[in-house]
Amino acid sequence: MKIRKISIRNFRNLRRVDIFPRGVTVILGENNAGKSNFLHALRLLFDPQAESLRLALSQEDINDNARVAGENYFSIKVELGDLQKHIEVETCFRERIEQDGEETFVTIEGKFELDDDGIYTWITQLLPPNGRSNNPISMSRRMVRAVPLYFLDAVRDATRDTRATGRGLLAQLLSEIDFTDVQDDVKSHLCNANNALSKGQDISKLAQGLTKQLTPYMPGGQSEILVAIAGEDTSRLVQGFRLNIRKTVGSIQSDISRHGTGLQNLTLIAMFRHRVASEDRGTPILAVEEPEAHLHPHAQRSLFKDLAEINAPIFLTTHSPSIIKYADPFSLILLRSIASDETQAYQLDPSKLGSTARKELSHFMREGKAEVFFSRAILIVEGESELIALPAFAELLGCDLDRDGISIVSAGGYKQYSFIIRSCQSDQFKIPVIVTYDTDILENTNKLVDAAYHSGLIDKDTCLACKQDIPEIKTKREKTLSEVGWIGASECFEEEICRSGYLGVVIQAIKDADPEHDSQSKALDSHLEKENLRKDPVGISSFIAKRDNLKIPVARAVAETAAEVKRVPDCYANSIRKAVLESIGGIPVDNYFEQRACTAGFYDVIRETLLSNYSERLTCFLAEMQLEETPNSLIQFIGKSEDSLLIQHEVRLAVADSIERCGCQEYAELIRREVEKAADNE
Repeated sequence: MKIRKISIRNFRNLRRVDIFPRGVTVILGENNAGKSNFLHALRLLFDPQAESLRLALSQEDINDNARVAGENYFSIKVELGDLQKHIEVETCFRERIEQDGEETFVTIEGKFELDDDGIYTWITQLLPPNGRSNNPISMSRRMVRAVPLYFLDAVRDATRDTRATGRGLLAQLLSEIDFTDVQDDVKSHLCNANNALSKGQDISKLAQGLTKQLTPYMPGGQSEILVAIAGEDTSRLVQGFRLNIRKTVGSIQSDISRHGTGLQNLTLIAMFRHRVASEDRGTPILAVEEPEAHLHPHAQRSLFKDLAEINAPIFLTTHSPSIIKYADPFSLILLRSIASDETQAYQLDPSKLGSTARKELSHFMREGKAEVFFSRAILIVEGESELIALPAFAELLGCDLDRDGISIVSAGGYKQYSFIIRSCQSDQFKIPVIVTYDTDILENTNKLVDAAYHSGLIDKDTCLACKQDIPEIKTKREKTLSEVGWIGASECFEEEICRSGYLGVVIQAIKDADPEHDSQSKALDSHLEKENLRKDPVGISSFIAKRDNLKIPVARAVAETAAEVKRVPDCYANSIRKAVLESIGGIPVDNYFEQRACTAGFYDVIRETLLSNYSERLTCFLAEMQLEETPNSLIQFIGKSEDSLLIQHEVRLAVADSIERCGCQEYAELIRREVEKAADNE
């Protein structure tokens, strides 16, 4: 059995969510994105233990935006497919079976809405096949038993989940077993054990003492109190069953609750696997919240591989890259907040990406780069050098990449990252991708243009036009890439940073590469003399280009000294700022604009604007207030100046110009319109 489709409407922050599960479906998303709500919705429909959840439903569970729009209900609709492979299940639902080719399926809907008496009520029903006019029918007990859902929440409780009574998984497993073949032996051994215990001197004394105190109050004085290991009534014996674990051969067995949480997790999963393997009446569904809880990374990966082999619908919510490392990329579901109290689900479409993209994405994830799918924006750079230096540049700009959910990815070959861009487009995962590249590659190759074409950003004619044999071809290629939002560096990373104030740092890093013999310094001088170059950005970068082993040490030296040099090359500053703007959805033009602009990487723009036009006044203000030059002190200066509105407008227009240079034209125009509107109202 499989789940073909899940549609959720107006349940909490899941207002319009449609997903198509595949194998082990992995739900990703930031905190409060709706992952737990998604599993809760499935539990309402299928979990045998969810009656208390259904009774606790209220109008508050209806999405706020839906209620404002007059949609006073929520619903969870699930299509169960491949029923032709499970005749017992298909028979249960025969009255509402639909067919799609050879596949048979049925649609189950749970709905919470006002009944005829004006009372909110939850109902679960089978919907009629499309094209039929007959009414839905209620789910029978037999139908419910055919597709049970077992839920393991993030806070595991082994005692609760392995209780022999109730509706838990162990209770259901025990309800289906027959132990009559050993019942007499078990009873005999229990009687012997209880008799042996009663012979203990202190045990006997306790039992006799309790009996003596009870006898006067009992009719006939025939009652007796015994201290026993277990009851001997075999009809109730199953209620005392429990799971014990022996970790090694010959070790003492002990109750599961006495073991660590990690082992408890694995035992609970083992119970489900057994349930699926031995099922002959239906197919259970497993929903696990944060399966990585209390497991080390190797155990997480092993657990996921085991789950992937189970022939049953499985849903996981996770924050762990180790869990999704071996997942099918097409089984990932990204939940992302798109508005207040509203979450959207994003999933890759195999029909648009194809099997090649699946292989490329799978390889990418297995390399340990799965965290990009948790991102709010992805910044693709050419190589390891940028990967090392850009976080330091971001910190220098005042940006917090982790806070804003930005991942930096090394391209590792220009054609090899087109699959990332395609999988992140608006009809797929919808994650903004910013590409920064070295313009030197545009001189003699078409690799970048090909990457843009394979990413679906330019059409075939544009791609071919960039391959013409004309003198200005580099300019044409650069213009094409600029139009799709890619940001070019001047020539290469090393030349770019040398031009931006790091020349001395780079030369020192070359010397430090061999501090004892000074061979690198001599090699540098020899190279410059031979090539008739100087010790400038062109000459230094030319030397490093012939010695790949220097690239990483140079990048590390730049990252370590960025706070001292206090310079960020424009191309990388623009890339970082654009990534931040895309991740936060722009900067709202309100009373906190300047503060937000500083945290988005525009502090230096605000500072330079104030120093250019109000340097003397700013210096006097800081001295009078005894303040250091910080983002907060500059914002205070703007707010307390007599002509604060004028200064504010100048600052905001300067930020808008810088935002436009990042390639975010719409954000820039919005700011300019708001400034113009504010100026007209003064």
